[in-house]
Amino acid sequence: MVIPYQLHALHGDGHGDGGTLTAVEVADLDGATRLLEADRLLPFFGLSMDLGPIAAWGLDLERSHVAVTPATCETSVPGIFAIGDVATYPGKLKLILQGFSEAAMAAHAIHPIARPGTALHFEYSTSKGVQAA
Repeated sequence: MVIPYQLHALHGDGHGDGGTLTAVEVADLDGATRLLEADRLLPFFGLSMDLGPIAAWGLDLERSHVAVTPATCETSVPGIFAIGDVATYPGKLKLILQGFSEAAMAAHAIHPIARPGTALHFEYSTSKGVQAA
């Protein structure tokens, strides 16, 4: 996840359905770009509950929502995580704040998969204090 960036361009070899994605280019608020290697791009805006091709991935679904483990946001398929309005679990609240919390929980669960053997250095935002002017 890169913040605050917006999708700027897609890079790959070929065009259309036969092309292969190799990188995603994002731009920050000043127009500076950054190239990120990627082989998949799953853009979701969050306004439509249509799962599209994800519905055929073999994930456990509940009324057009992806069922996840509440503590990690992992789906029924190991290594696939879902957060936000598309995810469901007992007691789920559809609030933006809930999505932020789910993102943090998923990031913690994903860390050992993405960076095995690397310690996760976690700090509370309030423990950093206020920067001197």
